[in-house]
Amino acid sequence: MKAKFFLLTLFVMGSISFANAQYVNEKPISELDADYIRIWSDSGPLLSSKITVRVDWGQGGRTPQITDNRRRVISFNGMIAVLNMLSKEGFELIEIVRDSKDETEIFYLKRKEGFIPGNAVDYDSETHRR
Repeated sequence: MKAKFFLLTLFVMGSISFANAQYVNEKPISELDADYIRIWSDSGPLLSSKITVRVDWGQGGRTPQITDNRRRVISFNGMIAVLNMLSKEGFELIEIVRDSKDETEIFYLKRKEGFIPGNAVDYDSETHRR
């Protein structure tokens, strides 16, 4: 009985630790090898006020959305929620530009100087590498 309780507790604790992980192209956002990124929102799920977000860090090809560890697209309440999440991942807002053609707001962010995420290696500001 104690073994079952221990395994259940271990499973729940493990699930909680992965609940807030955000990924882009199956890579944690905190591990992106980029000093600058740009983000913009797509409309979220049908009949919802939530948004989904695309991230461009110069990777080329199709621009991926922010997903969870199971590759499910994450919906946000608004861009402020996205900016707060990215701030915790080591990025800060530089500028917001409105595209006059399709009324889209594009947010430009850069990696914070000296930011060291919890599970990542040190960021070297001289080489701009981790």
